[in-house]
Amino acid sequence: MCGRARCTLSPAEVARAFGFPTTSANAGGGGDGPAVPTLHLNRFRPSYNVLPGAYLPVGAMRALPGCAHGGGGSDGEGPVIQCMKWGLVPSFTGKAEKPDYFRMFNARSESVKEKVSFRRLIQKNRCLVAVEGFYEWKKNGSKKQPYYIHFQDHRPLVFAALYDAWTNSEGEITHTFTILTTHASTSLNWLHDRMPVILGSKDYVDAWLNDVSVKLEEITAPYEGADLVWYPVTSALGKASFDGPECIKEKYHRKTRSGWRILKSGMQRTKRGWRKDERSLLPSNNGKTSKK
Repeated sequence: MCGRARCTLSPAEVARAFGFPTTSANAGGGGDGPAVPTLHLNRFRPSYNVLPGAYLPVGAMRALPGCAHGGGGSDGEGPVIQCMKWGLVPSFTGKAEKPDYFRMFNARSESVKEKVSFRRLIQKNRCLVAVEGFYEWKKNGSKKQPYYIHFQDHRPLVFAALYDAWTNSEGEITHTFTILTTHASTSLNWLHDRMPVILGSKDYVDAWLNDVSVKLEEITAPYEGADLVWYPVTSALGKASFDGPECIKEKYHRKTRSGWRILKSGMQRTKRGWRKDERSLLPSNNGKTSKK
């Protein structure tokens, strides 16, 4: 599953993650940016705690007059970055209905060909979503501990997704998307039985976006790379209003008579005062040395 994520990427970083061309920084001090058409990027609000219903920059192949930007593909299409709302609202949803962005924020890749909400989108409405990382909760009785999952070198994760457009009663068009999920990788199945479909290479990104002849099963297999790492973070993440760098601050564990517990601030009380507790970082896989 994937219901929370971090996305504080710039438009240029998003474009590069998708493999789209970018402009160069100019001598006047201006930064680089996407060299492809962009739509409604002003709606995007960078956040360390993104929930369904929020706008995110999405990469897609759309019809372009003359394909003047980005070296478009066949049938008059070219790459576009457009802000869309996370949480699919099918186009056949009633115009007077209130959209529910939490109903279809994920789509099981194993069954997308069976469900009418998704199967009609597979051929023409594929898209890409880039984030720095996502969160998953580990259940332990009545308690849940969130973990932050990301690439060890901090490059963006690119998810396979599908988009649609819904028109409300006032004629306003809202583009929405759903992130595809697959069964968890062998290294993450202790945490959850599902994970987002991560397109771990340029070939996979291109195949998902441009080559419908490739079997879905090949593209949507779980990412098994050892560079996907994780560590525990604050439970305050469960609040939708909680945001900022504190969301991804690592929490530390230490052993007590009753078992392992997480230190509230990653600190340990000693005779000389408080110090960072590094006796255990369990369970984590963030490139640091774990001690048991």
